[in-house]
Amino acid sequence: MLIPIPSRPSIARARGRQFVLELSQQLSSASQLPTFENLAHIRKVRDQSTLDAKARAENLRGAMTALRYLSGKAILIDDLVTTGSTLDEAARALREKGIEVAAAVTACVAEPLG
Repeated sequence: MLIPIPSRPSIARARGRQFVLELSQQLSSASQLPTFENLAHIRKVRDQSTLDAKARAENLRGAMTALRYLSGKAILIDDLVTTGSTLDEAARALREKGIEVAAAVTACVAEPLG
């Protein structure tokens, strides 16, 4: 199954949509794997664009939850990976509900933080 990582609510409002959800739904059509919106933010996080890797991990620690148990292996879908902190937090939240994360797919990889 595909599980998109949701944007923070303020970002989704500014964009007028959940871009990663749309990307995941397109991948579902092409792959025949179902998409499940199973992750949610449970607290506010700071914008990460100015944070280093350590600060990003701390910023996201405990910020997401899985909404329900789903049977099967999950593939996380996100738009951008910089340090992997968002993917780590999403995987933690899913594992907490007993969901195995088999892989992650991102549309872009950012330049390493300097």
